[in-house]
Amino acid sequence: MTMADGSHVALTAEDAKALWEATEAAQAKSEADFPDEQTALREMSRAHHRLKDFGWRDAIYCPKDGSEFEVIQAGSTGIHRCRYDGAWPKGSWWILADGDLWPSRPILFRLLPEAQAEYDRKMAEAAKRFRDENHR
Repeated sequence: MTMADGSHVALTAEDAKALWEATEAAQAKSEADFPDEQTALREMSRAHHRLKDFGWRDAIYCPKDGSEFEVIQAGSTGIHRCRYDGAWPKGSWWILADGDLWPSRPILFRLLPEAQAEYDRKMAEAAKRFRDENHR
């Protein structure tokens, strides 16, 4: 097994048995929680919409200027730093991790806090200009 520091140690028979039992229990819970495809799809959709409540947006709308942002990939529980390289729609998403780049197919993205603040500032300025121009 891999330890937190990256070293490896052999699993004991007890560790292996506990790991197997935990895996079987997790599978049984998953089958009980999601007994069919429709239930699983409904829960996936609920989670997708709930993440949007937290400010996540569909990945196709991410910045295409090479700047970094955060992404969520289907099947992953992580939030990863990413960037889009190339001309839309033929470019690629790349996860930045461990000093390397990894190809990605994210489903959701959000701007980094400083980029979101700048976006919000620009939107507020645009809204003010719009109000001012329409109240003359």
